[in-house]
Amino acid sequence: MSETRTVKAPLREDKPEIRAKGNVEVFFSPRSVAVIGASPKPGNLGGQIVHSLQVQGYEGAVTVVNPRGEGVPPYSAVRSPKELPEGTDLAIVAVEASQVPGLVEPLAKRGIHHLIVISGGFAETGREGEKFQLDLKKEAKKFGVRVIGPNGLGVFSAPNHFNSFFLSPDEIILPEPGSVAIISQSGVFLSLILNELAGMGIGVHRAVNFGNRVDVNESELLEAFAKDPAISVIALYLESFQDGARFVEVAREVTRDKPIVIWKGGHADRASAAAKAHSSSLAGSYPVFQAACDKAGLIEVQGFEEFRSAIQVLSCQPVPCGERVLIVSNGGGMGVFLTDLCEREGLLVPRPSEPVRAFLRKKLPRYYSLENPIDLTGSGTNEQCLETVEHLMSSGEFDSLLMVLLSGTKGINGEIAPLLRKRFHKKFSMITAAYGETLFHSLQNEFQEDRIPIFPSAEAATRALSILIRRKRILDAWQITGKGKKGPPSSAWTENWKNRFIRCPDEMEIKKFLDDCGIPVPSNHPLKSLEDLPKAVETLGFPLVLKAVAPALQHKTEMNGVRLDIQSLYSLMHEWRVMRATWPESIWAEQQMPPGLDLMVGFTRDPQFGSVLVFGSGGQHVEIFRDVQRILLPATLEQLSNLIDRTGVGKVIRGVRGEPPLDSKGLLDFLIQTSGLMVQNPELQSLDFNPVRLYRDRLVVLDAKVKYGVS
Repeated sequence: MSETRTVKAPLREDKPEIRAKGNVEVFFSPRSVAVIGASPKPGNLGGQIVHSLQVQGYEGAVTVVNPRGEGVPPYSAVRSPKELPEGTDLAIVAVEASQVPGLVEPLAKRGIHHLIVISGGFAETGREGEKFQLDLKKEAKKFGVRVIGPNGLGVFSAPNHFNSFFLSPDEIILPEPGSVAIISQSGVFLSLILNELAGMGIGVHRAVNFGNRVDVNESELLEAFAKDPAISVIALYLESFQDGARFVEVAREVTRDKPIVIWKGGHADRASAAAKAHSSSLAGSYPVFQAACDKAGLIEVQGFEEFRSAIQVLSCQPVPCGERVLIVSNGGGMGVFLTDLCEREGLLVPRPSEPVRAFLRKKLPRYYSLENPIDLTGSGTNEQCLETVEHLMSSGEFDSLLMVLLSGTKGINGEIAPLLRKRFHKKFSMITAAYGETLFHSLQNEFQEDRIPIFPSAEAATRALSILIRRKRILDAWQITGKGKKGPPSSAWTENWKNRFIRCPDEMEIKKFLDDCGIPVPSNHPLKSLEDLPKAVETLGFPLVLKAVAPALQHKTEMNGVRLDIQSLYSLMHEWRVMRATWPESIWAEQQMPPGLDLMVGFTRDPQFGSVLVFGSGGQHVEIFRDVQRILLPATLEQLSNLIDRTGVGKVIRGVRGEPPLDSKGLLDFLIQTSGLMVQNPELQSLDFNPVRLYRDRLVVLDAKVKYGVS
């Protein structure tokens, strides 16, 4: 047995609230750690974790738990959790999955209520592993033990010199302390991004890979990181959400103060939409996730490179005050390319004012282009570049600088790097790129100390700038809608619905409900027998629509369950007989409404994020045109109005080409009431109103479907 190592305790204060059973802070700043399953055998995961703690410079006490009493030098070992020293804060477990659940009780009895489970072999492996995972969850809940994992790397905390990873320090370099926090569902991506950030000189405060996420999840970690003043940027890689609705609620509060970058793995929506209503088939798991990002103010990125760039610029650069971009290059073609990239990202590239250009014309040769993009040509010098940028930045006409320099000229070269750094205005957003290895590395080496981001391509630099401006737009949206009130409650609708329907209603029952609530629907009449036809004509007039009506009938048009533009009693009798052969006792006549703007208003209950409103162009071709937008509920009046404006059909509603606007107020009222109906009735799986026909002075619901229970 090895001798016990004398160590210095970490600097964390031993406050009762920090050592509380439920506090996740202990995972990042434990005073003492037990590594269960460690041995001196080469390749042993527990032994590698002990080595990681040593290399990281962890100053707390470390005890190895090994049934043979074999320590990992210089740390001693005990044979079981029962022998662990009193006051041990945290246990890191690297044993077979079958053994893990049985460790929870003895650890809890020893006062250890925080557990990082590195071991694999749980739900990711199949039915037997699922049982081990369920047992672990039950035991942890029973004994009040918090768990990160299983099947994950665990935790890295740079300021506490704590690292539960089993990764080789020769292969993966971990960052110095900084202001970034990272939550990752993938251990591979976490290790890669940490290694990349370390190479770029970007510090990280904390990072977590929770693997199968049996207990501690993304929402709880977000809450903890939001309260930590040392953290300014939070980045997440997630493939799923343990509680999507809770995540959005927490993230929405966090993004008021701190940007959250998210990279979502797994975009494919493989569920069949054949039997779904329009609202369900058009919702889609990934589009709903994007709606969640909109509501929570998350900055979504695509892929590893953009994930890294987002962390870099958000941790290193101020958010621009506006969207006016100054483009500077020493190549005309590059300036044109950058302008195209900016416009593609929705960024503004304004022309400098005449007084600004007049001043620069006195300083620069006539053949330099000063229109923005600023083209210094191959004749430009370092000093000319600096003077131009400095004057334009101080003019107040631009909010950010996008500068891409090309090597190969004598005038602008690597010597510009220290000059730029000295004269760079730190309150001004500056994104740079350089082509040519020597020029790029000169800028990179000089900029790293001041954390000015430098990129190897125009595309990467422009995307990085667009991320900063997306953050600016999120903050602006908070100013407009952050304090907005939700739509008025629809308690009367909800009570009416619950009192009326004990089963899933059909179309005409829903329309009767809407009519009673003051929402216009076409007049209708049931056609159960031949004698009903003249009565329907007398009541409704021509033209008429014939419909097959049944609760389970989702797509009437595809099943030939609709006949339009019936203009005579003879046509009515003929079509009724044809349809009656398929749907006896289920045929209705309905007033055919005059032409108007057809909309789709649909609601579905997403399994991860809850109630979703899908709005856009309606009619039978809604899935083809797909002019729809989505929003998570509940929503404010401002958010519902913005939802309408984001669709193509929203422009028609507001009025285009001299056409008068349509009844947007009536539409908003309808969205408010139906949204409340969906939110307040958890038994509703989907509501589908398609089409809703909008006129100048009213809207009329032409079709309605509802689905109860689980889809």
